[in-house]
Formats: sequence, structure tokens, C-alpha cells
Amino acid sequence: MEKFKTVLDIATKQNSLGFGAVALVTAGGEQFFSVAMFSCPCNDLNFLYGMVFLLVPALALLLLGYILSKKTWKTLTGVCQRRAALCRRRRLTVVCAALFQVSSAALVAPASWIAVALINGKYYECAMTGTNVTAYNKYLCGEKGSRLQCLQELYRLPCGTGTSVPQMDRQNVLLTLKAQSQVSAA
Repeated sequence: MEKFKTVLDIATKQNSLGFGAVALVTAGGEQFFSVAMFSCPCNDLNFLYGMVFLLVPALALLLLGYILSKKTWKTLTGVCQRRAALCRRRRLTVVCAALFQVSSAALVAPASWIAVALINGKYYECAMTGTNVTAYNKYLCGEKGSRLQCLQELYRLPCGTGTSVPQMDRQNVLLTLKAQSQVSAA
């Protein structure tokens, strides 16, 4: 029992081991979420759907990080009790330093979520096939003979079914999107 308490103390403290544990749990959660829950709709809602799956869980993790932090509550309750003293420069500096520490700890999980999701590329692939930016869509479809087909059926490419775009062209577009996603994660 004593060893379990020691491991729990190490994991809950805000140190690199705790941050690593949070990042690993978040990465595992993202992998499970993308396999079990995510399925690109392959219609004109691709952009919205992909961005929601990429950003909303990260926002929820950020809020959860702030809510679960003891330092957040200590800082907030200290500010509420000493409102008059807040204007003093020294007190303001202490509060800002505490908020910076809380923010740096709270950003670990959302940053991990976004990084793993971008390395995976599924959400980005779905979102970017639903963009309405003509120049970007022309860049994706390139100068191939099936360019017009590609532009018309771009939103269907992540699903692979119901498209008349040749398989090689479809793969090239999806590989380009996955590469862009992975580069943006780095």
C-alpha cells in the first residue's frame, strides 16, 4: 500500500513524470477515440466535422486541466478575498506567475491531443477535403486528367467509396493531406 501511495504522489505532482503520464493517457484516449468514434461523413460537412473532432476535445481537456488544478482554486479564492490588494504590483506579479504555472500544466493534455491527432491525420484529412477554398482544392487535385472529377468529389475521398476518381489519384490526395497534417504537428 505504501508503494502505491508513493507512485500516486509522483504521478499527481506537477513534474515531468506527471506530464508524461498525462500525455500518454491523452494519446491513448485520442487513438481510441479516432478508431471507435470517428467516421468522416463524406459530404459537405467534412470541414466542420473534422475540426470539431480535432479542437473540441482539446478545449475540454484544457478546461478540465484548469478545473482540476489546486493552484487555480487557491489563486482564485485568494484573489476574491483580497480584491483591494490585487492592484498592488507585487500581488499582481504573484497571481500572474501562478496563472502561468497553471496554464503550462493545463496545456499538456490539449497539446498532446492535437499533436497525436495531427500525426494520425484522420481529422485533418476529413476537414481539409471539406474546404471551400478553390485555390487549395486545385492544389490538392493537381494537374491530373481527372482533376475535374477530383474537385467535384473531393469530400468523398476519405471514404473511398462512391467516387469515380481513380484510386492512384485518390491515394495521392490523401497522402498529401496526411503529410501536411504531420508537418503541422511538428
